[in-house]
Amino acid sequence: MLPFLRLLLLALSLLPAQATLTPSETVVLFNSADPASQNLAETYAALRGVPADRILGLRMPQKETITRQEFDQFIRTPLIRVFDQRKWWTFKGGSRDAALATSCQVKCLALMRGVPLRIARVTAPEGEVLAKISKVQHNEASVDSELSLLGIRNSPIGGMQRNSYFKKDQPFGKAKLPFLILTGRLDAANPEICERMIMDSLDAEKEGLWGRCYLDLSLKGGSYQMGDQWIEEIARRSLESGIPTILDRQANTLTTNYPMQDAAFYFGWYTTHRNGPFLNPRMKFQRGAVAVHLHSFSASQLRNSARNWSAALLNSGAAATLGNVYEPYLSASHHFDIFFDRLLKGYTLAEAAAMAMPVYSWQGVVLGDPLYRPFAQFKNPGILPKEYRDFKVLRAAHLSFTNAKERLRKVRTAAAKMNSGTLFEALGLEFLEQGQFEEATQFFSSARKAFPDRRDQLRQQLHLIETARRRKLKPAALQLLESSFKAYQDLPESKSLIGLRNILNPPPPKPPQPAK
Repeated sequence: MLPFLRLLLLALSLLPAQATLTPSETVVLFNSADPASQNLAETYAALRGVPADRILGLRMPQKETITRQEFDQFIRTPLIRVFDQRKWWTFKGGSRDAALATSCQVKCLALMRGVPLRIARVTAPEGEVLAKISKVQHNEASVDSELSLLGIRNSPIGGMQRNSYFKKDQPFGKAKLPFLILTGRLDAANPEICERMIMDSLDAEKEGLWGRCYLDLSLKGGSYQMGDQWIEEIARRSLESGIPTILDRQANTLTTNYPMQDAAFYFGWYTTHRNGPFLNPRMKFQRGAVAVHLHSFSASQLRNSARNWSAALLNSGAAATLGNVYEPYLSASHHFDIFFDRLLKGYTLAEAAAMAMPVYSWQGVVLGDPLYRPFAQFKNPGILPKEYRDFKVLRAAHLSFTNAKERLRKVRTAAAKMNSGTLFEALGLEFLEQGQFEEATQFFSSARKAFPDRRDQLRQQLHLIETARRRKLKPAALQLLESSFKAYQDLPESKSLIGLRNILNPPPPKPPQPAK
């Protein structure tokens, strides 16, 4: 190993671990009317080390959408009864009628596939107390979000409730919010995907989550700018952390079959159903990947992976995602930038998602192992598989060199010595976002020559086309596009070039049909 690499890898072992949620603070909740739900609960508890007395089954309706009455009858009321009987919490003066729990042994609820997903809207009964923080008084919600407020007695049903943990930057156990319970759900199109999510999370915690970050702006403008600002901030944090970051600045989503190789992170918006790279059956996320697409109904159902987004992303190999079961409104959905920042800092999936969510009694769900920590540690795990080595070098370089020029010089030297397409591409992406187009072009060209996989080579061609577009050299971009199509037309991923051609050089509109 090069002395430079040895020095960088040593720096990884010096980072402290983040104190966070533990299995003993987690209750695993399953639907006892569904044998598959119980099996998943037992598997998860055994793998995570959750105590046997924290595995809880309740008989619930076997459907994704339930009424408010069914939620109270089969889930909320029985849960409260168990918490009371097992003395998992206390209330002021010992009274069960007190408003807020003053202590709670349970910090997290892990909901298993089979637990109903969402509560349908009903007409508010006369005299119902409504939340005052918003003019929106809808009473439909995700089951998960309502359960976060289990320690608040007589909580208003209509509208949303403020989340006291929003924007915090501390472990949930130190936040002193005993009336809140974090939630996460192991749920997907089939039980096999759920089991794979568990195993991938555990493996990624041991070996690290390595790969690229793919980001897709919407550019809708107006009230939608907030979402783009979240993604811009993720791009900044990702790049400064040493993660190769592809930021799509087209108004459209990433084109069909875009060669999204080695994807560890994905954040994008805004279409109703999966599209772009996720239509390609060859596309698979890195083990342990976190992938989220912002849409009002991204998690409105989890059984059909061809519809909406949450089920589709998990079906493509992601281990964790966020979603909405009904319309949440942008400001009341998970703030992606906070979520990504907290993951980078070593928090669990449940904590990072909760710190990113401004409200409860609302529409959000967290899909994945709630105890999963993608960045639990940056330790050098020993001899790494070759495909992870280059990503680790990038991460270590950002930790070791505060001077950007020195860091770039070291990475450039390493890229040349290792003939690493990954390092050359990462340099090109960084220079592209800095507006240094000539340097970006050189690095993308070097990366194309260094990558053995033609899908990676095609992605470099797409970077070169994007660089020409940003330089306002449209003829050069189109020429590159046509030459790329000739060279890679045998790949399924070449469809991405067809979509890009329609964006850069749209076909003329069809002539109007003659009147009948």
